[in-house]
Amino acid sequence: MKTKTKWMGWSSMFLALTLGGCGGGDVVTPVDEPEGDRFELRLLGQDAALYEKVLLGVGRVEVTTKGVPVPFRYAPSARSMDLARTDHAYLLGAFYLPEDARDADIRVHFDDMGAFREPGATGLINARSGSIGFKTPRSELEKRNHVVIQLHLSDSLFQARGARVLLPSTFVVH
Repeated sequence: MKTKTKWMGWSSMFLALTLGGCGGGDVVTPVDEPEGDRFELRLLGQDAALYEKVLLGVGRVEVTTKGVPVPFRYAPSARSMDLARTDHAYLLGAFYLPEDARDADIRVHFDDMGAFREPGATGLINARSGSIGFKTPRSELEKRNHVVIQLHLSDSLFQARGARVLLPSTFVVH
């Protein structure tokens, strides 16, 4: 009985490999790089001495120039960040600014909920209203090819009923 099961497993794997090789599936499709100059968007937690952990995720990033949307590619790290780590600026993603664009309007929207831990307490963060918006000139972006949003946690998290509320206090660094 054991050899029959083993034989069926090997034949199933052979069939899957054989069918997987049909139809040109072995050709790797390159990821298309959008047109324009690439700039990174990062987020750094600051003033986090009160907290052991501040867990937030980014739900949406909008980048526009002259009212026209600009391509944005999300980084996996944007979904789950511990902003109490003040030594690490998390990569949210990259945007691709057209060559004729003189500036970019950037808006970062957080996930609805996050979490925090401080000595002796844990709780939720209501981040629904916590969005960050700013305009950045191309000349500043070109200095280091990135922009870092510093989120000052001690000035951004306020106690409300049942949760802390995120009202971002930020500083933008190029």
